[in-house]
Amino acid sequence: MSDRYRRQRAFHQVGEAGQKRLSESRVAICGMGALGAMVSERLCRMGIGSLRLIDRDWVELDNLPRQALYTTHDALELRPKAIASQAHLLAINPDIALEAVVEDITFENAEQWLTGVDCIVDGTDNFETRYLINEVAWKHKIPWVHAGIVGVSGQAMTFFPGKTACFRCLLPDVPPIEQMQTCDSAGVLGAAVGVIASWQAMDVVKTLLQPDTADSQLRVFDLWEGSVRKLRLPAASQCWVCQKGQYDFLTGSAGALARVLCGRGAVQIQSKGRDTIRLEDLAVRLRLEGDVQVNPYLLRFSRPPHSVSVFADGRAIVHGTESPDEARKIYTRWIGG
Repeated sequence: MSDRYRRQRAFHQVGEAGQKRLSESRVAICGMGALGAMVSERLCRMGIGSLRLIDRDWVELDNLPRQALYTTHDALELRPKAIASQAHLLAINPDIALEAVVEDITFENAEQWLTGVDCIVDGTDNFETRYLINEVAWKHKIPWVHAGIVGVSGQAMTFFPGKTACFRCLLPDVPPIEQMQTCDSAGVLGAAVGVIASWQAMDVVKTLLQPDTADSQLRVFDLWEGSVRKLRLPAASQCWVCQKGQYDFLTGSAGALARVLCGRGAVQIQSKGRDTIRLEDLAVRLRLEGDVQVNPYLLRFSRPPHSVSVFADGRAIVHGTESPDEARKIYTRWIGG
């Protein structure tokens, strides 16, 4: 066995057998932004045998303070994050398999890209994709490691189908849009991302090596104050996913659909299963980010070269693009996932 991993093998909870297990493991990382990029780099260096790198987005300059895997060259070339990460990880460790997937995870392709692996990593920036990950994981009995961070506040938890609560026990419904904060609206510090991503990578390794003993409590981090809280999450007795086996997001009966509006240079995003949006509350948050016009029926948010019209019934129109992928990105970035 290569000397590359000799110090990992020296750690008694890894050893020769554990390193061999890691080298035979397959992990899908859904979202290659701040968390996903750093988790992938940690797992790559540790010799995880196969990494599937999934992302719909491309590298931009304002990613670089917190997305440590990428370079200025990646941003100037508009390289897709999945492709850029594959190249950088290959340079770090050419002995593992790296699969780049430049796609938006939807109910139509989630099972294609999130199965056939031993663990799924949540590197996403929106709730809908997390619900999809959760439902694929439960349907196919795949453990998955969730994490999220905004500002310097983060959380992390590992879900084990059939053994623990699921993500929908933690969050039964998508939070109201007007209450959501994103990294663009609330900010985020790269050093805080590093802490949460490293914790998440550690949970992946423990899940692969010792799935029967891995900790599945919810950790809530305040990294400015330096505090960590542990919460044991019981399974909800009426949970749609882990108790009733109902997969609303995976079947497409819940979530958002994007449709190009021909001749208008716009894409309509229709959210299913979402309550009425409080437009005035949403306007309060968005006025900090751009120009806002609001009346009782719709809100228009403008940040050139795009604008987003949000209707009280949850429907939105993203102006300035005819790409559904780009429209979802703009919607998630400014309105929320």
